[in-house]
Amino acid sequence: MIITRYLLKEIFHTLLGVVLVLTLIAVSVQMVGNLGKVTAGVIQPSALMLLLGLNMFSLITFILPLALYLAVLLSLSRLYRDSEMTAIAACGIGPFHIMRTVLILGVFFALVQGAFTLYLTPWSEVHFSRLTEKSKRGGDIEGVMPGRFNELSGAQGVIYVQEIDPETGELENVFLQMQQKPDRQKGGAEQFTVVAKHAYKIHDEKTGDQFLILEQGSRYEGVPGDQHFAILDFEKHGIRLQPKPVVIRERRHRTIPSRELFGSGRKDYQLELRWRISSALLCIGLAMLAVPLSRTSQRQGRYGKLAIAMLLYILFTNFLNVVRGWLQGEKIPLELGFWWVHALLIILSLVLLLTQFGIRPRFTRRKQRVAE
Repeated sequence: MIITRYLLKEIFHTLLGVVLVLTLIAVSVQMVGNLGKVTAGVIQPSALMLLLGLNMFSLITFILPLALYLAVLLSLSRLYRDSEMTAIAACGIGPFHIMRTVLILGVFFALVQGAFTLYLTPWSEVHFSRLTEKSKRGGDIEGVMPGRFNELSGAQGVIYVQEIDPETGELENVFLQMQQKPDRQKGGAEQFTVVAKHAYKIHDEKTGDQFLILEQGSRYEGVPGDQHFAILDFEKHGIRLQPKPVVIRERRHRTIPSRELFGSGRKDYQLELRWRISSALLCIGLAMLAVPLSRTSQRQGRYGKLAIAMLLYILFTNFLNVVRGWLQGEKIPLELGFWWVHALLIILSLVLLLTQFGIRPRFTRRKQRVAE
């Protein structure tokens, strides 16, 4: 029990470091992408951190299996390099005991991974899609970048702001052009252009409407090509902002709750369910594979087989995607699913372990006796 706790402690410490590094890399990539969307006016700056937090539920499903794989590999490799594994073997702890310990750890993290893939990730995907759509279709003033023309939602007009007060959020030197209802008599759509020195947004708590209040400016209204325009100078002028209803056009399979997948007979739903379960089983197979791959000599060092391990990880995950394509194309029956792929990975792990510690040494001894 003492040695088992020691092994688990080493793996957990390494796991925390690997998860931290992979999370920082994933968050950095997502942050760069989201900042680009904010700059383009696709999402609102106020929703940036919330979107990043919701996206972490999806990222953890990719990070956790790889982190567990690398944690087992690096921690056990260190024990081999420092000759601690030799001392553990002298205490009667063989490789199959280590494999059993890692297997228990893999089952635990498979349950955690299953909780994410079956319940937490679909929930976060739904809210992520709704928040993204709301950010795209929300108030047109949110996400306006100063010093450039910003297109309003639905291509109904443009707005230009020279400066934005960072403390109050007040807009300075505003140019706004929008379309109104079509004019059937004049054969065109009415447009109005507003030029104002100051502008700010207010929210009516009673009605829930939002208004853009412009101060010290002029409004030009008419149909393009017509000589008659209405010009209005004002000290204060309000324009009601009409956000579009939040509608998710395409319901992605990742957003479907697992309880709906369990009760459905659709093939695409059953494939999505099997894919989520396969993501949980991945933790078990990768943890077991890391045990034989971690065996290194002192000359190889701690990272001796890291390249081979990463190559196997890439090959296996790509093969899972290939099998998913086969299932989608009905090249193999849906009932077969992904379980046989994970069974092959477990068999490969056991074969490598037996080759290192069992089959080949015995065969060598028998050969030597025959030679004598």
